[in-house]
Amino acid sequence: MKYMERRGSGLRKIVSETEKLPGYTEAYKPEFSSTATDFRVILKNVNYYLSQKDLVSDQDCDQVSDQDKSQDILHAVLDFCITEKSKQEICSFIGYRNLTYFTRKYLNPLLASGQLKMTIPDKPNSRKQKYITVRSE
Repeated sequence: MKYMERRGSGLRKIVSETEKLPGYTEAYKPEFSSTATDFRVILKNVNYYLSQKDLVSDQDCDQVSDQDKSQDILHAVLDFCITEKSKQEICSFIGYRNLTYFTRKYLNPLLASGQLKMTIPDKPNSRKQKYITVRSE
């Protein structure tokens, strides 16, 4: 229809932009397929973290408990904060709008356990405050 870009340059751009996302691995690489009648692109959600409990059959586990969800969120925060992130960035990444609740429920426990640290510990309420995962070696 003469609307498609030449030589698939848009497809390369989709792949290169996906590779720039935090948490990207080869498992999240976009998949392209086509038939005589259609063209499909599968974009995998880089923000979704599959836990081992999700791999169990539906018969064994119909609901994931709140504790499991909390653990998944805590792991997602730690993975996301490999580089310095602000509280707002972390909150948005996880999908929360209420910073106070998010801080009390997730950020404070990670700080207390020593898994996450502040970049400006002397000024915990600084607007320039960022958080980073403590690397365990």
